Amino acid sequence: MYTVGEETHQHPVTRSSPVQEFKTANNRIFPKTLAIYCLFAVVVALLYSIRELGTGAFLVASVPAWIVIGWGQLALFNALHEGLHMRFGAPHRERLAWLLAGWPVGFSDSYRRLHLDHHRFLGDPQRDPDYVNYAGFPGNRRQFIARCAMNLCGVNSVLQFLGLRQAAAPEPGAADCSRVRGLLQIAMIQGLLLLLFHALVGWQYYLWLWLLPLLTFGKFFSFARTFCEHASPGGRVTVRTITGSFLGEKLLGTFCFNYHAEHHEHVFIPCNELERAHRRVAPALYHDRGSDEPLYEHYRGGYAALLWGWFRALPW
Repeated sequence: MYTVGEETHQHPVTRSSPVQEFKTANNRIFPKTLAIYCLFAVVVALLYSIRELGTGAFLVASVPAWIVIGWGQLALFNALHEGLHMRFGAPHRERLAWLLAGWPVGFSDSYRRLHLDHHRFLGDPQRDPDYVNYAGFPGNRRQFIARCAMNLCGVNSVLQFLGLRQAAAPEPGAADCSRVRGLLQIAMIQGLLLLLFHALVGWQYYLWLWLLPLLTFGKFFSFARTFCEHASPGGRVTVRTITGSFLGEKLLGTFCFNYHAEHHEHVFIPCNELERAHRRVAPALYHDRGSDEPLYEHYRGGYAALLWGWFRALPW
C-alpha cells in the first residue's frame, strides 16, 4: 500500500535537519562490488560448461544467464551512483568508481553532470536527463508492454549511449573533449574485457554474456527502477521509497537505492546509512508538498509488486 500523509509531521524535513550523523561512508562497497564480479564469473563458467550439452541446452540456459548478468550490471551502476556523489569508499576513490562500476557498464565521468542535473531539475522536461525514463505514464496495457519492450530489445540502450534520449543538452566546448575522453576510457575497458573473455572462454562470450545483457536486461532493469522511483499513474513527478521483503527491495534497489526519497532529500547520506536515516526522517518525509512540488511517497511491497499493480490497473 501507499503511505502518503499518514506519517506526515507538521513541519517537513529540510536539508538543514539534524541528520549529519549519517554522513559517513564506509568501505563495504568494495567487497560488495567484488561479490558482483564473482557472480559474473560463476555465471560465465556455468554457461561455458553447459555448451557441451548441445546448442539447445546452451540457448535455454543463456536466458537466465542474461537476466543474472543484467541484474549485476544494474547493481554496478547502483554502486557507481555512490561515486557520482563522491562517496565510493572512505575516503572517496574516484578512479576506482569508474574503473569498477562506470566504464565496464558504459558510463564515463561526463555522466556525473547529467545525474546531478537530475537532482537539480527533477521533473523538468527540458533539463532533467532522466525525465524521458519516467514521464508519460502508459494509458493502457499495450503501451505499458511496448515501453518495457523498447527498453528490453536494446534500442533505448543505443539511443541513450548516443545521447539521443536525454532531456538535458550537453554543454558546449569543453564538454566535447570530455565526451571523447570518456568514450576512449569506455572503449579501453571494454577492450580489456574482450581480451579477458578471449583468454578465458573465447571472445564471442564477451558479446553473448556481457554486451548483450548490458544492452537488454541491464537497460530494462535500469528503466524499471527509475520508473518505479519517479513515475505516477496520475502523471505527477514522484520521489518514491520502496520497501517490502528483502527480495522486493534488492531486486532493483541494490546499494540501498530503494531508499530513494531519503537520497533525494539528503544527497550527502551514503548508501550504508540510508536505512538508518529512513527510520529517522520517515515521520516527516512522506507528505504532499503541494501540486507544484514532487510527491514524496513510501510504497511497501517491492519493485515487482509496484509494476504488477500498475499493469493490472490499466485497461487493455
